[in-house]
Amino acid sequence: MSQPTVSVLVPTFNRVNYIAECLDSLLAQTVPPLEVIVIDDGSEDGTADLLASYGHRIRHIRKENGGKPTAVNLGIQEARGDLIWIFDDDDVALPDAIETRLAALTGCPDAGFVYSPHYYGSDGPDGRIVQGRLHAVPEHDPDSFFAELMLGCFFHLATALVRREVYLQLGGFDTQLLSSEDYDMQLRLACTQKAVRSSAPCFIFRQHSGLRGAKAIRYVGADRSKVFRRFDQRVGRKLRADVDLRDYLPRHAGTGDEGRVCEAALLARMQVMASKGCLPEMLEDLRAVLALTDGKPAQGAAMVRKAICTGYAWSAMEDDWTDFRASLSELKAMPGGRGMVRAMALGCLAMAKGYPGTLSERLGKGRAGLQLWLNSIF
Repeated sequence: MSQPTVSVLVPTFNRVNYIAECLDSLLAQTVPPLEVIVIDDGSEDGTADLLASYGHRIRHIRKENGGKPTAVNLGIQEARGDLIWIFDDDDVALPDAIETRLAALTGCPDAGFVYSPHYYGSDGPDGRIVQGRLHAVPEHDPDSFFAELMLGCFFHLATALVRREVYLQLGGFDTQLLSSEDYDMQLRLACTQKAVRSSAPCFIFRQHSGLRGAKAIRYVGADRSKVFRRFDQRVGRKLRADVDLRDYLPRHAGTGDEGRVCEAALLARMQVMASKGCLPEMLEDLRAVLALTDGKPAQGAAMVRKAICTGYAWSAMEDDWTDFRASLSELKAMPGGRGMVRAMALGCLAMAKGYPGTLSERLGKGRAGLQLWLNSIF
C-alpha cells in the first residue's frame, strides 16, 4: 500500500520577515510533502515577491484579506493530498515532522488525525528561530479525550496531520472566529474522530511580540491572552449550544443512575464554561446542580474550586468583578448556594498562594477570595 500524501497549507499575512524560514523547513522534510500551498491573505509587505522567488517549489494563492479561517478553507479546497497539515507562517518545522507522524498514523489506521508535542522557540540575534523548552502533550484515553480538550487546549493544531476528507466532512473552519479558530476545529475533530499521538515533537512554536491576527483584529503579542479569551468565550457558547450534556463526561461515565449522571455532567459543563470565561453560563449550571441535588452536590465544592482556577475563569471575574459579585445573589438564595460561593473563595485563595504571578496579581486574587468569603456570609 502506498504511503499517504501530505498537503501543507500555510496561511500568511504580512510575515515577510519570518515566512522564508518557515517554508525552508517545510521543503527540507525527510519525507517531502506532496505540495506546500501558501495562501496569501492580502499581504501588504514584500510577501508576494518573496513567495515568487520559490518558483514551482510552492503553490502560491493570493486572496483579499479575510482572516485565517477563510484562507485555510480555500487551501483545503485546493489541496490534493490525502492528509492536510496546517502550519503557521512564523513557525519552523523539524526535519522529520511528516515522517514521524505518518508512522504513528499508519499504526492506527482508524484514527482521523495524529497530534504530537512541540517546542517553544524565540528569535535569535540574527532573527532566526532558537529552540526552547518542550511542550509535552498527554496521551488521553479515547473515552476522555474530548472531555479533557474542552477543559483546555493541550495540543497545537500545527502538530496535527488530518485526513482531508475529515476537514471536508466538518465543513472547514468557522469564518466568524478571527481567533481561537484552531481550538474550535480541534474540538470538532475530537468530538467526531479518533486521535493518535506521536511521541516525537514536530515543530518549533515561535514566541514573539510582533503583530498577529487578521487585519480586522490585528494585535501585538502582549494582548494575545485578551484576544484569545474573547474568542474562546464564543467557542464555549458554541459548545454549550452544540454538545449534548452527557458528552461533557468521559464516554464510560455517561451511564448509571440518571440523577447522578446529570449532576456530574452539569458540574463538568460548569467547569468548561468557567475555563472559557463564560461566567453567566457557569452560574446557570451551578444553580441547576443545586436544584437537582437539594443543595447537596456530592463533588460540588471541589469542582467549583477547581473551576475558578481553570482557564479564563479568573480573568473574566477580575474584568467584571462588581457585576460578578452581584450575580451571586441568586445562587446564595438557594440551599447550598453560600457553600458554593465559599468554594469560589477558596479557589481564588489557592491561586493567590500557589499560582505564578507578580506579588500584585497574587494579592489581588487573595483580596478577591476574602471578599467572596465575606459575600458568602452576609
